[in-house]
Amino acid sequence: MATKKQKVENTEKPRTSGTTANNSVMKRNILVAAMTLFMVLLVIALIVNLVRLGAVNSRKKALEQQNAQLEQIIATNADMIEYCSSTEFVEEYAREWLDMTYRGEIVIGGSEEE
Repeated sequence: MATKKQKVENTEKPRTSGTTANNSVMKRNILVAAMTLFMVLLVIALIVNLVRLGAVNSRKKALEQQNAQLEQIIATNADMIEYCSSTEFVEEYAREWLDMTYRGEIVIGGSEEE
């Protein structure tokens, strides 16, 4: 009977080692698939971020151009504001639009309404 036990034990050992080898190969395949998937996801994330970066750079360039235009408009308007704040402009505006004169000043060729 001892020989039968040994035969049973001998037949069981190869099955266990075969199963372990299969498990090891299966684990290795799963690991390779997981790493491949991870690398694909990293590449996709890189591509998406590069596309976003390109869009942001083009938007930045457009905003810089718009900023330059607005700075030019502000500079032009600053000169106009400075002129409008001067006494020369106030006097001219008062004479032309408000029909105002200095005290003692005589208007020649007055308005047609009078």
